[in-house]
Amino acid sequence: MEYRHEIFQLADQDHLTEREIAHRLDLSVSTVHYWVSRRGKRATTKSGRPRKTRPETDQVIYQASLQNPFLTAVDLRHEHAPECCIQTVRNRLQGKGLKCRVPARKPFLQPFHRQMRQSFALNHLHWSVDAWHRVVFSDEKIFRASSRGALRVYRPKRGSDRYDDQYIVPSSNIAGQRLTLCVWMAFGGQGALREIHRIEQRTLNAQYYTSRILPTIEHTLSEEDLIFMQDLSSIHTSRLTDTWLNEHNINVMRDWPVKGPDMNPVENIWAELVRRIELRTRESGISNRNQLWENIQFAFDSLPQDYFNNLINSMPRRVGTVNRKHGGWTKY
Repeated sequence: MEYRHEIFQLADQDHLTEREIAHRLDLSVSTVHYWVSRRGKRATTKSGRPRKTRPETDQVIYQASLQNPFLTAVDLRHEHAPECCIQTVRNRLQGKGLKCRVPARKPFLQPFHRQMRQSFALNHLHWSVDAWHRVVFSDEKIFRASSRGALRVYRPKRGSDRYDDQYIVPSSNIAGQRLTLCVWMAFGGQGALREIHRIEQRTLNAQYYTSRILPTIEHTLSEEDLIFMQDLSSIHTSRLTDTWLNEHNINVMRDWPVKGPDMNPVENIWAELVRRIELRTRESGISNRNQLWENIQFAFDSLPQDYFNNLINSMPRRVGTVNRKHGGWTKY
């Protein structure tokens, strides 16, 4: 055991507890206890079945997985260790600190996307939280009657029936699955704006945007210190929209980058609304668009103001992360 001398030193000289030693050396408490209790005794080698792979093979498997993280254990076994089982390959990867996880799904970033994202981050890297609170963030989203993927449920391994009522989620009918509703949202401006709008047509266009949505927030946006943020969709960059914004003297954040959803806190609100709607309608489902809109409104109104403020407070961290990752995607 390569750590046993460090364990003895920390226990004898620094007088640390077994839990403190385990935390410092990133070991389990049981491992530390084993060696502390065996001080002065000769180490023994555990008996058991010999390893099916050699250290050289383990390293080859590890390096292959690092080079292509999407290789499965089946692929790695077939390519590098046909003499062992698939579970052995998984064990070797886990022993090297590699854990199988679900990959994040993000749009592909071209080099110019990364350049624009990093340029935006650099331009706003030194903005204070107060400066970000002057921004009015906006976005639109199409809600569906069922917006989340497959649900999971925890139930006992034994003595439970998959088809018990408490473990069943009602399946939506075909009409319910096709229900969609387009919604627009804006918030910010030093807490002056927190607006959600039901779009009374299938999709949003520039005519609707400039005649039905922007006029409702014109008074707030016209204040001198506020900045209006909108993404670079064709609706927002159209001549009609641009003319309306110029005629009404709206201060627009012109350098917002292409593919910048992880920097827009509205995206976090959309995800939270979907989660809350799913929890609220899990048993009853959604039968029409009016019911879907009522659920959206209820979820939106139930969000505390601190939630919105904390999202804006995260903006310096967001742009800082984008800059450190040279325009790459972030966890936000």
